[in-house]
Amino acid sequence: MMMRSTTLALAGAILCANFAFADGGQSAQPVPIDATSLQMVMPKRMMKVRWENGQVIPLTDWVELGDFAPAGPCDTSGQTETLAFDHFAVNPNTGDIDSGRQLCIPGRFFILVDANDSSRAYHNPFYANDIESFADASLNGRTIRSLTHLWYWSPNRTRPPSGLQRCYIAIFCTEEFDAECQTPHLNTAYDGVLLDYGDLNAGFYYSPVCLDPIGGIPSPTTRADDGAPGTQLLGGYLVIYGKAFSNNQITLADGAQPGLWHPELTNPRYGNSTEVQFDDSNPTDGNHDPAAECFDYTFNLTGTGCPSPSKLGGAIAFFVEGGCQPNGGDVDGNGCVNDLDLLAVLFAFGSSEGPEDTNCDGTVNDLDLLEVVFNFGSGC
Repeated sequence: MMMRSTTLALAGAILCANFAFADGGQSAQPVPIDATSLQMVMPKRMMKVRWENGQVIPLTDWVELGDFAPAGPCDTSGQTETLAFDHFAVNPNTGDIDSGRQLCIPGRFFILVDANDSSRAYHNPFYANDIESFADASLNGRTIRSLTHLWYWSPNRTRPPSGLQRCYIAIFCTEEFDAECQTPHLNTAYDGVLLDYGDLNAGFYYSPVCLDPIGGIPSPTTRADDGAPGTQLLGGYLVIYGKAFSNNQITLADGAQPGLWHPELTNPRYGNSTEVQFDDSNPTDGNHDPAAECFDYTFNLTGTGCPSPSKLGGAIAFFVEGGCQPNGGDVDGNGCVNDLDLLAVLFAFGSSEGPEDTNCDGTVNDLDLLEVVFNFGSGC
């Protein structure tokens, strides 16, 4: 792939790691991990942060959560919160793991190991994945109120995991991501969250987090051409695993990687992503080198019961604020009010819900048609 460099400046010593990938000639391979070995852990505190020139800038003070951090989703009734993007196979109501939605190896997920030594875990403390779409275009741009994420924590880089280290995790969404690896995703990162899990023993962890204490974080808004003909992406997400945070700098963890899954291995599907993922692995230096670290995460999963080949990627799920939101006539959420939006309202005329109810009065009617007509051509 032809790609240009995006640099992340991080403080502290950065350890190198061999890259583990399935795209021919590289050294790592996916192995399934039983979900019964997963441990749920909640952050001790969180803060809203901004990404700026490779630094993590606090936007709030630390919100102390102690031993009673609110679990996500914040609203389990589903009235004010809905699952928009599921790269994890979670329960849409509880945010917990839902093996009944996995199309293969129920109750198991993947990590990467060295192909020549399966006792050596892959190290990838900073990755970026794309969001091709949310579950519905009407959810684009809504505030993320909760998230669930999955990671393998092994400071000694072993399998089984071993070691003990302080654990910080920063998560951001980004408005742009390019499946051809030509767009610098870091330049369009939204405000995100920094989670402090305290001193964390080695293990395979998941964490359903309610973000209401910091007011949630933004999600990407508009699907756009990603540089590949016929391909549009909504945006992406960035995840950083650290062992220290000081003076706006994260020091990368010594041994960490995301757990792996994909929406196409889940039923029903909530959103989707492509096969592209950036890793910080060759070397692990706080930099996404497009010539060496933008990868096709399509794997041969023969023997696991999953389709082969299959896409994988960093496991995460986003719950956004629910309820109807006025959309100005942009029914399909592509940023342009046009004849497609007009047809959508006409075909849904008389119904009581959905993005076709452009003014959120509870009925798709002539007022929604007028909304489209008055805004026709906007954003095109």
